Amino acid sequence: MTRLLVFLLALIFVLPLTAAAHPTHGVHEHGVADLRVAVDGEEVLIEMESPLDNLVGFEHRPRTDAQRAALEEAMARLARFEQLFGLPAAAACAVKEHRLQSPWPTETAKHDHGHAKQSAHSHSHGHAHDDGHADVSLSYLLKCANPEALTELEVRWFEVFPRTERIRAESATPRGQGSVTLRKDHPRLPL
Repeated sequence: MTRLLVFLLALIFVLPLTAAAHPTHGVHEHGVADLRVAVDGEEVLIEMESPLDNLVGFEHRPRTDAQRAALEEAMARLARFEQLFGLPAAAACAVKEHRLQSPWPTETAKHDHGHAKQSAHSHSHGHAHDDGHADVSLSYLLKCANPEALTELEVRWFEVFPRTERIRAESATPRGQGSVTLRKDHPRLPL
């Protein structure tokens, strides 16, 4: 990852407009997820964080076969970029790296041959909390042959995980920085 891309992503976190628009950014809230997108030349970094409840309807360690199966299915879905997001075809983007952080590793992660990484994280990263809350984080690093065609990100997350009501989205691109709240009826983030 380039230093500029890291810088752009860091800028998102201190963007004054974002603080005013989303005073609860980073707070664990059921039905709400956080999305951050940074574009630097041919590279696009997409990061998503969501309460586990939005994905499977519970946040505790899976206790039944049905819960284990639901978690396994959710983790498998998170590994498929094209099910969760869409970029303009003209941009010719390909996923180069995918990371997944979950409080409870699944068989999918164990057999992913290094393409996805799952691990438990402390409260400071918002994953496994002492109060019973659990979050999942994922990131995709893409390389795009025609980055000038990157005009928007279609967020299909709502179709895949319908328990999600809204997504607090932030972006940093050559066109500028911004933030917007995405909903099922407004699932596109301008880039």
